[in-house]
Amino acid sequence: MSKINKIQIKGNVKILTTEEGKYVIKPKKKDLSTLFNYLNTREFNIYPEIIEETKDEIKYKYYEDDPFSSNTKDIDLIKTISSLHYKTTYFKDISRKKYKDIYNTLIGNIDYLKEFYENLIRTIDLKIYMSPSDYLLARNYSIINSNLVFIEKELNSWYNLVKDKTKEKVCIVHNNLKRENFIEGEKSLLTSWDNYLVDTRILDIYKLYKKEYKTMDFTNLLKIYNDEYPLDKDEAKLLLIMISMPTTLEENNKEYDKIKEINSLLDYIYRTNYLII
Repeated sequence: MSKINKIQIKGNVKILTTEEGKYVIKPKKKDLSTLFNYLNTREFNIYPEIIEETKDEIKYKYYEDDPFSSNTKDIDLIKTISSLHYKTTYFKDISRKKYKDIYNTLIGNIDYLKEFYENLIRTIDLKIYMSPSDYLLARNYSIINSNLVFIEKELNSWYNLVKDKTKEKVCIVHNNLKRENFIEGEKSLLTSWDNYLVDTRILDIYKLYKKEYKTMDFTNLLKIYNDEYPLDKDEAKLLLIMISMPTTLEENNKEYDKIKEINSLLDYIYRTNYLII
C-alpha cells in the first residue's frame, strides 16, 4: 500500500493524497459496480473509476474539475443527462392504480397548499395593522393562488393522458443532479451515484431544477434536452406540474426572515412561470 501524504475530510467523504495519486473513499450505500457495468453495456461510461470496493466502503479515482469548462458546463451536463436517459430507457408494465396514486398525492398537495395560504390570508385580514411581511404576502396572494389553480388544471389534463396506460417509460435516474456533481477535466463524468433509481426521467430534471434554478438557464437547457431526447407529452406536463408546485412558509419569528422567505417563494414562482410560458 502506498504512503498516504494527506487526508482531507468533507462530510462522510475522505480524499487521500498518496505517492501514487489521489483517491476518494465514501461509505457504500448501493452496489455501484453492478450499475457501472450495466451502464458500460449501454455505451455510457461517464462515471468515476472504482479502484476498490468492500462491504462498507468504495474507493474511487479522484478527478479534478477544469475551471475553464464553466462556459459550456451546463450544456454538457444536460446533454450527458439526456444521453444517460436515452441509453437506459425501457418500458415496464404497471397497474393503472400507480397513475391514480400519483394523481391523488399531487391533488392532495394542491388542496393542502390552497388551504394553507387561504388560512394565512384570513388571519392577515383580521389584523388591524399589517406587518411588512403580511403586506407582502397579501399583495402577492393572487399570484400564489393563480399558480395553484393552474397546476390543478394541468394535473387533471395530465391524468386524462395517462389514466388508461398500462406501460411506463423508465430509465436509470441519477437522482442527485447538481452542477458540482458533474466534472469536466481529463474526462467528463457524473459523481455521487449513491441515490440512483430506475424511474421516470423527469425526476432528474425536476431535482436539478430545484437545486439550480437560480444559477442555470433552464429555458435554454430544456430546449437542448428536448432536442437530444424529446419528452413525451405526459412527461412534459408532469414535469411542469412538479416544478410549478410552491412550498409552504416556515414559522419565523423574525420579520426579516419572514420577508426573505416570502420573497424567495415569489422569486421561484415568477422564475418558473417565465420558464413554462
